[in-house]
Amino acid sequence: MSENNSRKKKSRYEKAGFYTALSICLIAVTMAVYSTYNTISGAKEPTEQPTTAVEVNNQVTGITEIAEETTFPKVANEITVPTISVTIPPYTEPTEQDTTRNALQTMLSTDLTLSYPLNQKNIIREYSEKTVYYKSLNVWKSHLGVDFAGEIGDEVTAMTGGAVIKVDEDKLYGKTVEIATDNAVVIYSGLNGITVKEGDSVENGQKIGVIGAVPCEVHDKNHIHVAVKIDRQFADPLSFISNGE
Repeated sequence: MSENNSRKKKSRYEKAGFYTALSICLIAVTMAVYSTYNTISGAKEPTEQPTTAVEVNNQVTGITEIAEETTFPKVANEITVPTISVTIPPYTEPTEQDTTRNALQTMLSTDLTLSYPLNQKNIIREYSEKTVYYKSLNVWKSHLGVDFAGEIGDEVTAMTGGAVIKVDEDKLYGKTVEIATDNAVVIYSGLNGITVKEGDSVENGQKIGVIGAVPCEVHDKNHIHVAVKIDRQFADPLSFISNGE
């Protein structure tokens, strides 16, 4: 009996010790969790820093301002533009009186006498300082020469003696020969088969070529174009051909 009571007391003491140890463990775990929570919370929450209020528009003292004066060049308000005046005189057709006077003055300034360049004396267009229509070019302009008609290959002879100063091919007037005598130059255009060269001396009536073509007058009948210059001024070739020729 006494032994049984002793065992029961011992059992109660063991239970009390177990629960006491369990309570202590729970308290320790609780404190450890609380301590860990405080540590984590302290790390996450930023520490508030003291702020200083700054007033706007307060005058700052103690700084000396150095202002540099900038000088800009003066620009004239008024710009003077020079005025250019050009007067273009209107074109005026020469009158018959002017043409006659000019022709007379030209004839008196030279002793030039010309003969016909072809056997036939067929003229299809005369000299004109007034504008005439060029069908091949579809333009109106002066005709400063005489067109003597003939057949392709007809012989062309010098209208006066002189020196050959130029043999050339012109885009508008074709193959050309220029013969000079004194202050006059006779220009034969629309030639072919030219028989003279620059520097040759020719006599009146000497063959210089045959009829070819005048590019700027191809719509006209076959012909040669003859022009005369007296002191570098154009003149009417017919004014120097005698009536007996």
